[in-house]
Order: sequence, then C-alpha cells, then structure tokens
Amino acid sequence: MYLKFLSMLSLILGALSQPDDGRSCLGNTVYNYFYGSEGQTVNPNLNPIGPQQQGKPGKIGPRGNKGEKGPKGEPGQSDNTARELDKMQSELDELKAKFQAFSAPPSCDHISNKKYSGTYLISPDPYQVAPFYAFCNFTSAETETVIEHDTMEEMAVPKCAAAKCFRRRIRYSVDMDQIVALIERSTSCRQYIKYRCRASVIFYDTGPDYASWVSRDGTQIHYWGGATSRRSGYCACGETGTCVDSNKKCNCDRNTAPETSDEGYLTDKDALPVTGLFFGDTDGSDEFGWHTLGPLICSGRQ
Repeated sequence: MYLKFLSMLSLILGALSQPDDGRSCLGNTVYNYFYGSEGQTVNPNLNPIGPQQQGKPGKIGPRGNKGEKGPKGEPGQSDNTARELDKMQSELDELKAKFQAFSAPPSCDHISNKKYSGTYLISPDPYQVAPFYAFCNFTSAETETVIEHDTMEEMAVPKCAAAKCFRRRIRYSVDMDQIVALIERSTSCRQYIKYRCRASVIFYDTGPDYASWVSRDGTQIHYWGGATSRRSGYCACGETGTCVDSNKKCNCDRNTAPETSDEGYLTDKDALPVTGLFFGDTDGSDEFGWHTLGPLICSGRQ
C-alpha cells in the first residue's frame, strides 16, 4: 500500500514539472485514480482530465437564434399516403352511393316490411337520379309516398288589388328530377289545394282570372282542386252544381261576405307538383284570402 502511494506521488510531481502547453504529460490516456478506472482515450488538443475529481457541470448557456427555414422539399411519404387515403375514401363513398341507389326501393309502396310509418330512403330511378328520403305512410288504405315543401301551413295573401298580383313560389324538400322520377314510378299522385276567402275571387266570370296554380313546367293553370274535368275556370262545386251561388263556378266567386272556400285534390301527373300560386283581389278593408297547399302524395306501382 505504501509503495503504491509513493508511485502515485512520483507521477504527480513529474507532471507538475512539465511545461504547461495545454497537453497532458501523460499522453492520450487519462487515469481517474479517484474512481479507479483507466484506459479512457482523449483528444490530445484538449486539456485532459487530471487525477483530481471533476467538478459539477456548469449552467446551460442561453438558447441560440433560430436558423433560417430551409427550402421546401418534395412531398414526403406522409403526404403521398394522405393523398392515397383521400382517393380511396372518395372511391369508397362513390361505391356506397351506387349501392344505395340500386338497393333502395323505388317508392314506399315497394317496401316489403310496412310496419312503421316514417322516413325511408327510396330510389325511383337509380340510373338517372340520386336516391332521396321521403315520408312513407303505411296507415292509410294504400301506401303513400309523401314529399313535403316549404309552404305546408295555411298562409295569408297580402293586400293587393290586381289579378295575380301576389305570387307564392313553392320549394320542395328534394329536387324536381327526383320528384318526377317518383311520379313516373307511381300509379297515381295527388296534391290538396284550398283557397279560403272573404270577398276575394278566384276565377271571376266578368273579368280576368284572379288566381291560378303553376305546373312543374311553369304553366299557369286555371282550374281548381277537385275539378276532375280540368276545365278552365271551374272549381269542384262548379262541376257538381253545389256552389253557394248557383250562377258561379267557384264559391269564392260570389265575391261577398261571409267567408267561404274552394278546395280539393289536383291529380294530373303530367302537371304535378305545384310550383307556384297566384292570387289577387285582397286590397279592400273587407277582402281577405288564405291559401293552403298540401304535400305531394303518390301511391301504387308503375
């Protein structure tokens, strides 16, 4: 033990006697006598670790300035993968749409399990139009496919004097080409229409027609709901001879109080659905009109 101590002391004294040129007199090998390890090779240009114990590391210096952003490179693998996934998703969505179009029934009448009335996906013409949702009524005597619009409630006609001075546009819950496809696949279709009036006329026999409804191709039509003959100027009571004034063809054409109405179903498949309504003769203080248009209802299989 004593000899080992003398050897260590000799080495230390020899090192201290060498000139300080930044390089260790021990060459490139550091001996850490404190921890008893040896054989660590160091860079000769750096001050070697001496036999003394190393101190604790100093504090970390301040963060340097952020470098300039490099040029944008080519899309990486992640970008290409994302594009491929988007393309695959689009193709999958297209396949799903085609499957829905050909798997959905043409109308509510084609649904086999007619247990619960509600909204169902139908596809009257999968080759031409997209499938759409419609209300299926299974509680009536025959199954009904119902298409609603934005004017389902009774609405008042604003004050205006001239014939057809007011127009109401009708917008449906699905596109017109989808509605036409449904009509063509159905045996019959109908739409309820009503005009409740007080001293306001529909088809005034001594003047112009004050009201009309508009077919799907934009034609103004001048017979009213319930007139099965479809003769211009007629309401249902005019065909049956039951109008409040037997000399008139519509109840409202009496043009006096008290309040009355003309109503019934339109059934012409080539003209339905109704896309607009015209009214007038409501400018007087005692003249009023209220219109109602029901949903399009189709039944049967074509």
